[in-house]
Amino acid sequence: MENKDMENQEQIKEIINEQESGTAADEKKEVDEITALRDELEKQQEENKKYYDLYLRSLAEMDNFKKRSARDKEEYSKYAATPLIKKLLPVMDDLERALTQFNSSKDLEALSKGVEMIARKLQEVMNSEGVEQVEALGKPFDPEYHQPLLVEESDEHPENTIIEELQTGYTLHGRVIRPSLVKVSK
Repeated sequence: MENKDMENQEQIKEIINEQESGTAADEKKEVDEITALRDELEKQQEENKKYYDLYLRSLAEMDNFKKRSARDKEEYSKYAATPLIKKLLPVMDDLERALTQFNSSKDLEALSKGVEMIARKLQEVMNSEGVEQVEALGKPFDPEYHQPLLVEESDEHPENTIIEELQTGYTLHGRVIRPSLVKVSK
């Protein structure tokens, strides 16, 4: 029996040793897992920091783009009329020459002809920019193109016909920019 007890004691010692070595292995395994998780966490934190920096840079770039676009738009609006003004400058020069000539000679007929030429030149510039006169006289009244200023009874004209144009209307590329002021028959 003593042998048996010794065998049992040895078996118990082996079991305890196995458990202790298994526990140590388990602890080592847990420590390795914790270390691996810490390393992974650090790697993820570095990656997050990198992406956050990229995000901040993108925000700054977008803000700069908005400011640059606003500045460009303002500058474009400020100087958009430059081509039209360059076309009008020769007309202005002709008008100044006509006035200077009139002041020195007092010739009304020459002034009248000069002003007519300037008016034609101005009309050409406007036409080249897409501005057209609204035809009104003798046409049926159209509230889109005409604004009635007076209504007059007339036996000579059908009802709602424009019998006099008091101010010329204009369109720009087909869109009314100023309606004609007209007298309409009743």
